[in-house]
Amino acid sequence: MNASPASPAKTTLELVTSPKKPPVKQRVTLDDVERRIVELTPDLPTDTKRRMAKAEFKRLKHCEIVRQSRMRKKNERKGLRQVNDELEKELNSMLATYRKEHDWMQLDERSLRDVLFKKFVHSIYEVRGLRRENSELKDQFLIYDALGEQLQRLQGDFQIPRQLGTRTSIGTIHFQELTVAEARDIMIDSHRHATSFFETMKKVETGEEEKTMGWTQHQRITSDGRVQFNFTKRIDTIGTEELVHKSWEMYCDFGLYHGIYSSVQKLEILQKINDNTLLIRRDLQEGSSAPIFRTVFLLFRIRLPNGYLICFRSHNPAVCVEDDDDPNVQWMEMFYWLMITDPPVEETDHGIVGPPRPPLRGCDVTFGGNLLNSRSAKHATIWKYQIAMALLRWESNAAAPLFALFG
Repeated sequence: MNASPASPAKTTLELVTSPKKPPVKQRVTLDDVERRIVELTPDLPTDTKRRMAKAEFKRLKHCEIVRQSRMRKKNERKGLRQVNDELEKELNSMLATYRKEHDWMQLDERSLRDVLFKKFVHSIYEVRGLRRENSELKDQFLIYDALGEQLQRLQGDFQIPRQLGTRTSIGTIHFQELTVAEARDIMIDSHRHATSFFETMKKVETGEEEKTMGWTQHQRITSDGRVQFNFTKRIDTIGTEELVHKSWEMYCDFGLYHGIYSSVQKLEILQKINDNTLLIRRDLQEGSSAPIFRTVFLLFRIRLPNGYLICFRSHNPAVCVEDDDDPNVQWMEMFYWLMITDPPVEETDHGIVGPPRPPLRGCDVTFGGNLLNSRSAKHATIWKYQIAMALLRWESNAAAPLFALFG
């Protein structure tokens, strides 16, 4: 039924929205620049303001020309890419149609048209292969570039200063040498502390452990304010004997020993008790104006039933040092140990028939000790960072580069 002319027609109104256009950027004039300079520098002479306005207006005009040129080239490249994509689609369609109608393996080599067409098709696929290869190379370059930046940062963090700078002489020590019996007592006591602390840390719940570059970390503070730490790790790339040999050579060679710590060190062998026991003096300094932490310590290694223990135990005897009255010098206690042992032997089931399992490769490493004495507790964060970095540098030099261990 048609609606009568008198009846009102039902209509629907739709809002027609025009596409939003970017706001037109108002053009900056020389007067605008002059007014802005007057607001910013009201105290300058008029001639100076005018010269500044002309120079700034010239700079802004040049920047606008460069911006417009860059946008124009960007739009041209975008348009060319769109045209190229359309041509690629059309070419793919033509090639697909041709493959359906012709046998690629039966081209007539006597026909110039077929020969040229075959070369043309091969060129197309070669170009596409080169494009894919170029894209992959770009991705690899970005990865290598990012990796290079990270390596530069690591190199900066691991850079080791070689001299004290303004403080060239740090005194001469006169002391009474240790006897073999005194050294043996220190070694026995150190071994007792190291093994007992290690056994105590093995009882800590797994939830309280922290991981640092694969190292399991334990820490506790004793009643007298000492911070005790313990790092453990299984290293599969090297055996116990080889790692102990390389570590001992590193600690005895001061050129290599310097590379473990980031602070400036002055090292001096005061006494060689035997091939496995040395008494060493160390002065440690963060910077030319920082305090010097002085230690006389015993470096020794002893054989364990399943490995070795390399220990650094301070023994500050009655000494006379030329600059001992310097308030910048602070005596510091030192007690670290490096325990390298063979992996535990797994029990075999005698009921299983077959060749025996090969022995486990690698070794178990424990690095622990007393971080501070109670008088230096305020330096806990600094010394904990120093210990962690020294441990990672030792691992990278003695065991294997960290990239090989984690790669």
